[in-house]
Amino acid sequence: MKEMLDVFDSKMNKIGVEEREKVHKKGLWHQTIHCWIIKKVGGKKYIVVQKRDKKKKVAPNYLDITAAGHLHAGETPVDGIREIEEELGIIVEPKNFISLGIRISASDSKTKINKEFCHVYFLENDLPLNKYKMQKEEVSGLVEIEINDGLNLFTGDVDSVKCNSIFFENDELVEKVVEVRVEDFIPRIEAYYLKVFIMAERYFEGKKALAI
Repeated sequence: MKEMLDVFDSKMNKIGVEEREKVHKKGLWHQTIHCWIIKKVGGKKYIVVQKRDKKKKVAPNYLDITAAGHLHAGETPVDGIREIEEELGIIVEPKNFISLGIRISASDSKTKINKEFCHVYFLENDLPLNKYKMQKEEVSGLVEIEINDGLNLFTGDVDSVKCNSIFFENDELVEKVVEVRVEDFIPRIEAYYLKVFIMAERYFEGKKALAI
């Protein structure tokens, strides 16, 4: 069964429904969900990021958003919870979503044109990395980055940071400390990752004004 997406004009007015493949071929505006898991453990604050599986068609082996995906035709942003539950194997309560608003993203390549209205959320979840049940077809590992380390990394104050992680290796989950660089993340023109770390810092400081 083909995946169908709602499509929109540039002002986010719905104009119809189209197959996902054609949406990217024609460069039609559509909706996605970005969920960033944040956590506070023992006084330390983290953002959890995923490593995309090596078999992914787009950006294999890169670090990126904890969980993300397209909203199907007729779905609301909250319905995007299924992406988090599928990729990470956790149950999510809609009331625990912390909205950062809508991010507009546009890019093109030889294979597709991508125009997205991204509904961005934080989800505070203190689970240890080894308690997630990752979907191997989508996610090859998880890395938790201390917020201060992430700020230093994406402002260019340091070249790399050391992080706790868990990865599939020969179908077994292995926990280890890894060195993370900016180059390990999907390249983006705007400072998206830096903004996310800034917002996470503000959230844990108790500040209410959060926006991406």
